[in-house]
Amino acid sequence: MRYRIRHRTSYRYARAVHESFNEIRLEPTACVEQTPLDFELAIEPPATVITFRDYYGNCVHDFGVPYLHDRLEIVATSDVVTHAGENEPLAGPRPGDGDASPSLVDLAADGAIADELSEFLGPSSYVPLEDVTAEIARDLVAASQGESALAFLHRASDAVLERLTYRVGATTVETSVAEVIEGGSGVCQDFAHVLISFYRHAGLPARYVSGYLGSVPQAPASHAWAEAFVPPYGWIGVDPTHGRICTGSYVKVGVGRDYADVSVLRGTYQGRVEAELDVEVESETVDASDSIEHLRGRPGARGGPLVAIQNLGAMRQFRRGPLLHQSMGGMSQTLIFDEALPPRRQPVPDDEVPMQQPRQQQQSARGRL
Repeated sequence: MRYRIRHRTSYRYARAVHESFNEIRLEPTACVEQTPLDFELAIEPPATVITFRDYYGNCVHDFGVPYLHDRLEIVATSDVVTHAGENEPLAGPRPGDGDASPSLVDLAADGAIADELSEFLGPSSYVPLEDVTAEIARDLVAASQGESALAFLHRASDAVLERLTYRVGATTVETSVAEVIEGGSGVCQDFAHVLISFYRHAGLPARYVSGYLGSVPQAPASHAWAEAFVPPYGWIGVDPTHGRICTGSYVKVGVGRDYADVSVLRGTYQGRVEAELDVEVESETVDASDSIEHLRGRPGARGGPLVAIQNLGAMRQFRRGPLLHQSMGGMSQTLIFDEALPPRRQPVPDDEVPMQQPRQQQQSARGRL
């Protein structure tokens, strides 16, 4: 499947703020399940952008807006191909194949796997592995009666779907796993954290995934699910919100121990005023027969005029005022734009504590899969 996804994030402030520093994780990752074809990032007002990979290999864009502004808009547009059909699993045994995974007991006792993937077995910020989840996990393991790791993967996911009801507004981005279980409802971020807790308690390495449902045309936010490591298949994506293995309709942006490692945007700004957050995600299914050349050469495509500094692999792009300088190896070129960057307007420094940008809770609505 091939999808073109547009993720717009907008912050508005009642009065001008300054010294805004942010990092975002919006660019789909390249992995065995998918191939990114194109990515464009537009920031308004114009900002300096630095691109790097974090510890887990996720692409991070870091930028700052030092001058006064009363709004901040980030638009990320991605084109990506997933290597499976809309209803075809991205990982795990193919239809008709038998279950080749070891028993859950044997996997949990495998010292080599426990050592290599220890960070995905222990507690983390949003998955503290508390008594309430430990008790549920013990009951699930006892009921499994020595079944395979793959069978337990499904059993635990089913348990989350049975215990929780999907309801927007029932939780916030900071709600704990224990609070989600007590309340009995939440959104995809909560479902993923609860499932990861069950897996880790049982000795099954598990990580958090941030991404999109390409088959859902419009959503109020990005999506989230879990991945569990099951030999010989490797990482298998599981969406507890919809109760299914991840298929070619799932686009992966990043992975980590939990939401804290892959939050869509985190940042701060100076100015004693709250920010109003608005998010919109749009996805379009693209004809897979379209060539990469057609994609990158489509009329009207503009990449990067709002970016001041950007590192794209071997190419460095630097903008000062209306001049944009690009260099790669021994080649370089300078382009001239009509518009210039806004002047830097720096208020008198003060001792105010930076405000936190509101973070996006991953709560992609249930839709057509």
